[in-house]
Formats: sequence, structure tokens, C-alpha cells
Amino acid sequence: MFNFGAKPNSKIAVVPPKIRLEKAAPAKKPQPLPSKIATRPAPRPHEPTRTSSSKIRTSPATPDRLEPRKRKAVRQKSPAQQRIESDSDDDDTVGTPASFDEPSKRHKPSVDVDLKRELRYKQEAYKEHDGVFPIIHAADIASTTRKSKKVTTIEEKNVTVELQYPGASQRERYDLVFGREQIDPAHEIYTIAKTVANVYMTEEEAVLFTDPNTGLIRKLERAMNLLSRKNKDEELLDGFKTAVDNYNKALKVLLNDGSLSKNLDKMHHLPFEMVRLILRQVYDRAVSPQVDILKRTKDNKDNTYGELLAHFVTMIIEETQLKSDQVFVDLGSGVGNVVLQTALEVGCESWGCEMMPNACDLADAQEKEFSARCRLWGIKPGKVRLERDDFTRNVAIHEAIKRADVILVNNEVFSQALNANLVQLFLDVKDKCKIVSLKPLSADSKIKSRTFNDPSNLFEVVQKQYFEDFVSWKHEGGDYYISTKDDTRLQKFSHLG
Repeated sequence: MFNFGAKPNSKIAVVPPKIRLEKAAPAKKPQPLPSKIATRPAPRPHEPTRTSSSKIRTSPATPDRLEPRKRKAVRQKSPAQQRIESDSDDDDTVGTPASFDEPSKRHKPSVDVDLKRELRYKQEAYKEHDGVFPIIHAADIASTTRKSKKVTTIEEKNVTVELQYPGASQRERYDLVFGREQIDPAHEIYTIAKTVANVYMTEEEAVLFTDPNTGLIRKLERAMNLLSRKNKDEELLDGFKTAVDNYNKALKVLLNDGSLSKNLDKMHHLPFEMVRLILRQVYDRAVSPQVDILKRTKDNKDNTYGELLAHFVTMIIEETQLKSDQVFVDLGSGVGNVVLQTALEVGCESWGCEMMPNACDLADAQEKEFSARCRLWGIKPGKVRLERDDFTRNVAIHEAIKRADVILVNNEVFSQALNANLVQLFLDVKDKCKIVSLKPLSADSKIKSRTFNDPSNLFEVVQKQYFEDFVSWKHEGGDYYISTKDDTRLQKFSHLG
């Protein structure tokens, strides 16, 4: 997702690398898929970009369910399949959302379910008395926003509500504040409730929540829609709080009797919209309030900033067939979004390395909040490790690279020298390791006798395409490259000679 670069190591000899390049057939643009979660337009959080010619963009994350492609083993659907439809005759309905840099055309997942993946956070989740652990409450963000922006607020006893999550007894506080604040409290609560019912419950368990006329979530939706029209009305504030309290009580029953954990134990994959929702929560709380500290570096092209967005990362996960028992490394990991997404979406061991201090500070804040959010949701992510350093020199990253199954490097604006250093760095990767880059590591696609000893000849390269709105610094699509280490390439060439 990120392309934070590192300065080249001057001690490494620069060899003009050459690589065999195979261009894959252009992929068809994915068609829009129906969302399982109704959403509304929300202010786009200020997200950083990292390219020498781009401006910092905003990018809210909003869940959007992707339907699985039918195969022998596919990404399984959640236990509850009934959708909650909104009858708008007497309510103000909410529209479709702007997304966490969500493209208008979606990528349809096509990988098999990883049956080795264990989703449940077993050690401390689903316990009645599991204590209180630190999280950044939505109310904390609203309080900070009120100090810096003019908003409309109702200072009454019901201004704060608490929300029950499916993985821990601790609840999150939301202030019912309406204005320009980063988090829309009513809409986020409603979205979380729908996600929990769709993912964590069997159809029978979900009836109390998802009945289109009398369900607890339908009542929550009505209260939200009424409140959106008159957010100063104390009676409507009370009505929304009551709807949340009723939802909390019903969910707590399923939490305490072990139903939610039992259902989660049967699952091996998280729906895409849930991944996006959790990542959005983390970003909104840990990064957005401080995003202005990310300043573009103008004196070094290798350190310009830009992000691969969530749909693009999911495409890479599928193309590389990354699994939960594998190792992922992001060289230039920025604020850590891609590392956290792979840890959550795949459950793999995920490493990142970044050298820009402010980005590292935000990445640390995200990692801390990410761990707490996963605990609230009862989800066990993969191990996350973030390094503050130049990735060409960091020993821990070099050791991780040797074990890595997939490596990401956004070298869109890297210098030729740094790209050459990368090839030298990748000599230690294991056979069949896949390296994903935005620019080819070499321009030459053929092994030649005079360049037989070129280290880049060890990699088989396939050129692929990403779609529009898949990166933060431009609207248009483009090319990316998957280089696979193949120790037999030189042997095959020798036989031909």
C-alpha cells in the first residue's frame, strides 16, 4: 500500500540489472458488486499521498462486501445471509458511501479459502471479566474535533452512548456530536451492528437483529434516520440511545453464552467489508487526527509518499496467493496500512520498514490501536512487526526478507540506483518468493550470454494491470510487476546454449 523509500546503500555495487519480462493478458475491469452493508456519504478522512507530483488526498474506509466466486473451496459466506432493507416511506434513508479510497469498480475475489487460518482471538476474547484495555474511543476523537472546529452539539445527559462489540465485554464510547467531525457516530454504530449480525451469527440467531420490520438493527436504522433530520432533538437522541442499549443487551447474551465464539471458530475468512471497516476505524482514530504531520519530502525522490489502496492490496494478496502460514514484507511501509491489512485479511506474519520519523510515529500508533480493535472484534490477526530504519541496512528486515513469501516495494519514483540496490538485496530471497513492484526491477526481459551473471536473471517477471483509483496519487490505472525467484532459470538457459 505504501512506497516509503530508503536511501541507497553506497556500499552495494550497482549492476545494470536485466530481467525477463512477460506481459500478462490485460485483466477485465471488475464490475460493481452489491454491498451487504447500507452506508451513507461520510467526510473523507485526510489520507497521505507520496509522490512528487501529487497533493495529499482524503480517503475514508467504508465496508463493501465482495461476493465470492464459486469454486470447490471458496471464501465462505457469513452465517447470517439475510440483508436489512430500508423502507424509506417514513424514514430518511442514507445513501451510498464514499469509500476508504474505494474504486467505483470493484475487484472480485477469486482465491480459495485458507483452511489453516484461525480467526478467533482465543486467549482473552469472549470472557465476561477480561478487564479494560486501552483504546481510542470515538468520543475522544469527537472531543478533540470540538476544540478545533465549530460543530453542533447537544450537551445533555444522553449525549454519550456505549457500543458492545462481539469480542470483548469492554464497550466503546461515542458522543452524539454532529458537524464536521471525523467520525459519524450514529452511522458507524449502525454499520458495526449490521456487520456483526452478518458475520458472527447464524441465520436463526440473527433473526432478532435482522428482521426487516421488527429487528433491533431496523429499529437502530430508524432512530438514526430520524436523528439525522433533527440532531438537536433530545427525544430523538434518547430514542437512538435506547436502540443502541437494546442491541447491546441482545448481543451480550450471545457473547456470554459462547455462540459468537463458536460461530467464529467455524470460519476461516473475513469478509472484505469487515476488513475495511476495522482498518477504517484504526486509521480514523490513530492517523487522521495527526495526518498533517506527514509532509512530503521534496529533496529526495526516494522518500516521496504515496499509497496503494485497499482494493489494490487485496488484488495483490490474491495474485500472489498469500496464506496465513507465510511471511509478508513491505519495504517502505509508511504509516503501516498495508502491513495491518495483510495481517488482518490474511492472518500472515507481516513486516514493514520505514525511515521517515513522522510516518513511523503514526505507524506505531496504528499498530497499538489495531491490536486493541482486533481484541474488541475477537479477531486474531497475524503477527505485526514494524522497523524504523533504512531497509537497505536494517538487519531484522534482511532476515525477514530471507524468509519472505511475498515482498512489496512501491518503487514508483525510486531512483535507478535504489532499484539496482533492491536487486542486490533480493538475491537472498528464497526460491519462489514473489516480489511485487510498481516499476520493473530491470528493463531487459531476456537472458543473454554477455549478461549471464546478472543477478536479475534469477527472476521471472510478469507484468499486470491495476485499475483506476487503486493508488492514492492518481485516478488512472497502471502497470505493476510480480517477479518470482526461480533458481532454475540460468540452468535452463545453459542447456539451451
